[in-house]
Amino acid sequence: MSNEIGESQVRYYALARQALVQALQLAQVGNGDNVLIPALICKDVVASVHTVGATPIFYEVDENLAPLDFAKFLNFKAAIAVNYFGFPQDLKIFEQQCELVGALLIEDNAHGYLSEDSSNRRLGTRAHFGIISIRKTLRIADGAQLLVNDNSIKLLPTQLTFTQLSPGLRPTLQRFLLRIQQSIRLPLLDWTRSLVRIGRILVTGKALPVSPSSAEFEEIILSAPRESSIKRIKQLDEHAEVERRRALYAKVDSVLTKCEVSPIFASLPHGCVPYGYPFYASARNAKSAEMLVKHLGVEVIHWPDLPESVIDLAPNHYKEVWLVNFL
Repeated sequence: MSNEIGESQVRYYALARQALVQALQLAQVGNGDNVLIPALICKDVVASVHTVGATPIFYEVDENLAPLDFAKFLNFKAAIAVNYFGFPQDLKIFEQQCELVGALLIEDNAHGYLSEDSSNRRLGTRAHFGIISIRKTLRIADGAQLLVNDNSIKLLPTQLTFTQLSPGLRPTLQRFLLRIQQSIRLPLLDWTRSLVRIGRILVTGKALPVSPSSAEFEEIILSAPRESSIKRIKQLDEHAEVERRRALYAKVDSVLTKCEVSPIFASLPHGCVPYGYPFYASARNAKSAEMLVKHLGVEVIHWPDLPESVIDLAPNHYKEVWLVNFL
């Protein structure tokens, strides 16, 4: 499996939200411009749009995570299409509408590092720009890519200098526990996660961190990732990681047939490298699912932290998305 874009067209940032800000700037999106965003999205994406002074316009997605009534939008400068959980989004309607109005398309592939579509095209390379959050696939402190696939954009920003900061306590501890766990076959990572959640509940009342409403208006400052993160990205055995994730998806799928949950995707397409195993469920059934998959060394999380302007009118399927996280 090989990249379809040269390194000269790639820029690395600490976080994907920063790469998105840079993509919007290269697309000349600014004050008074509209950016189309799926309503099923994290607050971070909204913050990137606000950072460049643009207005986020939300479009709905159905239970298959495909856009609804996308052709009705006629006034926008850029659109964001999301490859949810590493599964390829059909870009046809996005491409047609962007061409009609003269807008640029950004492929949000935060979840799809290493994933391909049915034509063997790497996700993130199929639109004018691609955004990838590598730190959501690897246990690294930071690391995201901006892929500039539009050949008409000649003047790319200079790559920011990678920082010399230490890898950070959390990823270092996670990798250490994982190595021990593989030797003694005890769920050390799961125990550690449970202790952290208990502590968070005592302090905040929530098991998982939740972004404040102000997060949508946070100014995103561009920064470079750690040199140690880039080194780990370059050293990754891509084939082994692809096989691990696809095999884990199959195991989780077989286990969750015993639970009252509904997989979002009917099958795992060829070339797809899943971020995790997404499913619809009530909170109670999601907890049951978590108990069934714990022996695989994974956790179940609720996704996403919806934007404030979306929450009140969000359909039920937005609120019932859960993910068996493969990180």
